[in-house]
Amino acid sequence: MQPRMALFTLVVWLMAACVVATPPPPSPVTFTPAASPTARPISSPTLAPSPALSPTPPEIAIGRYTVYERTFEYPAAWYANPWDEAALTVTFTAPSGVVIVVGGFYDGGDTWKVRFAPSEVGRYRWWSQFADASGARTDAGEFMVIESGEHGFVRVYEPNRFHWVLDDGTPYYPIGLQDCTNDRDHSGDPFDDFGFDGGFRPHNLHIGSKIDMDTYLNAYAAAGFNLWRWTAENCGFRLWERIAPEGNLYRQQEAHWGDRLVTTLRAKGFRIYANIFAFDPPFRHETEDSPNLDAVKRYVRYFVNRYAAYVDFWELMNEATASEAWYARVAEAVRDYDPYDHPIATSWERPDLAVMDIVSPHWYQTESEFDSDRVTAERIRSLRPFGKPILFSEHGNSGVNWDERSATRMRLRAWTAFFEQAGLIFWNSSFGKDYAAGAANIYLGPEERGYVRALQAFTAGFDPAAKPVSVVASAPEQVRAYGLRSRDAYAAYLVNFADHANPTSGLRLTADVPVTGAAIWYDPATGERLGTSFISAGQHTLTVPDFVTDIALKITADE
Repeated sequence: MQPRMALFTLVVWLMAACVVATPPPPSPVTFTPAASPTARPISSPTLAPSPALSPTPPEIAIGRYTVYERTFEYPAAWYANPWDEAALTVTFTAPSGVVIVVGGFYDGGDTWKVRFAPSEVGRYRWWSQFADASGARTDAGEFMVIESGEHGFVRVYEPNRFHWVLDDGTPYYPIGLQDCTNDRDHSGDPFDDFGFDGGFRPHNLHIGSKIDMDTYLNAYAAAGFNLWRWTAENCGFRLWERIAPEGNLYRQQEAHWGDRLVTTLRAKGFRIYANIFAFDPPFRHETEDSPNLDAVKRYVRYFVNRYAAYVDFWELMNEATASEAWYARVAEAVRDYDPYDHPIATSWERPDLAVMDIVSPHWYQTESEFDSDRVTAERIRSLRPFGKPILFSEHGNSGVNWDERSATRMRLRAWTAFFEQAGLIFWNSSFGKDYAAGAANIYLGPEERGYVRALQAFTAGFDPAAKPVSVVASAPEQVRAYGLRSRDAYAAYLVNFADHANPTSGLRLTADVPVTGAAIWYDPATGERLGTSFISAGQHTLTVPDFVTDIALKITADE
């Protein structure tokens, strides 16, 4: 802004302050911000009008698909409840002319903020409206967006709705984890005591496993984990103090913890699956529109406005149920406030509801590792008729989080889930190997991380159009086989369900190969290549390298 403009603005604000020493407080609950970006007339001097709009020079460029954050300063002392009594809305115009309306949020003190993830390269213009019951103040500006190494948000791959891609078309195969994010040691920092590669604990104490968030996330990101489930209130901090018709109150320190969490996760390559509520969402049995549900939707607006630029998935609640009217109205509010149209889920899962985009069960089980692939495939196939992507939003063992075979079970489940077109989010309890519970989570130590690394190397760039196909393998009394096929790629996964001590011998696999290319066999435990041959498109019978537990095949023209 030019010096004269800044001086003029200051004079206007001072004049307004002189007219009314103590401005009358706006109506706290009944005010609803205007949906359109058209400023309403100023009816009282509570807000000083803007000078004639003159867009500021372009600011420093930001990367495409990263987050543009802008801070606005307005006097919060004029409001008994600044979260409910005033609203910031910013309208962004993309280089193509597309208009995106994004809600801002109150961030404490005299500060309001807006966060926006641009999807186009070029010059963006913005127009803001800060409004309360008395009127609106407007500002404008612009910034540049340049190319970056980011790929955009996670989207359903429409030609094959059981798979995901990013905005730029990059295939995305989720392998997620979650962990506690509450301030268990009362240090004032919920991110300084992650459990990591612990062993058996004397007297069940947390000993020798406490590390900081950066070290923790670096280890799992390096292993290929690419999704984090943030469960606010579920072994985590709560963002709201009160949700009520008389006005909502939110916790500022916890909100800033949330900021730190999502920015750190995205910086380390994790996508975010965010819970809005936990076990007991407010007014969840309401069946009609009401002041109670209006309060719930105001919190949804705050949560979405604050975090949508970082999040990829919304989950309405955790291991709870609500009336169908509650689901419908709250999901509709999420869609209204979210400018990026992130998919919506809930737990307990309700895939029968049209407002839910994902099938999101929780699954804890400890079976014989000889059955792990079979129970995984059967569970996923039972959910496929809903026609929606399948993402287990909690997964782990039952009884105890670790035993001598749990890593093998984890590997077999994860590989089978990929071939059955589903994703897993593991609840990690790597602080120790002796956590006992009905839902006992899982220990994700060095061995387990190595298995995920091998799987993610195998799936990288694999054609999301590939769908499950029948695979014919010899020795069906010993081996179960799974396959994926598209016009451009073929993959198979074979599991020895009879013997995990001795190698197989002389197995054969019959495959209808869609492309001419390299047929490469992989060891799922290590990612090592076990054999390569070049074959033409068509029907082939391939000799399977000897293996003990499992083996995988991939054929693409690129190889």
